[in-house]
Amino acid sequence: MNLRILPAAIGLLIAMPAFAERLELKNPAWKEVPNTQFDGTAYVNVNGIQKAGSNVIYEVVNAEAAYSQVEMNCKMQRFRTIKMGYFESRSRINYKVVNDPWIKPETAYHKALAAFVCRLK
Repeated sequence: MNLRILPAAIGLLIAMPAFAERLELKNPAWKEVPNTQFDGTAYVNVNGIQKAGSNVIYEVVNAEAAYSQVEMNCKMQRFRTIKMGYFESRSRINYKVVNDPWIKPETAYHKALAAFVCRLK
């Protein structure tokens, strides 16, 4: 056995954390999303909402304090998660880009989120 390649082979077996990026929230305004309490109340940062045509990009925090950035197409009634992460501090989020596929909101929780963000002006 070649002992020079052993450290490299062991390195391949050890799980390494995925590289994550950091985001600093500026003046977030978390608003409770009605009708999400049954699955753990969701909160949307109404100061961070971006609109482009029928698409709305928003930040949401769930009951476990998990952070997601989601893109919702209000006309087609489809959404996808763009980023997922967790709070490192009150304003700093450690996240990774995920770019999930577009799906239809089917659970009551996701329907409530879709209705909430699509009603925002």
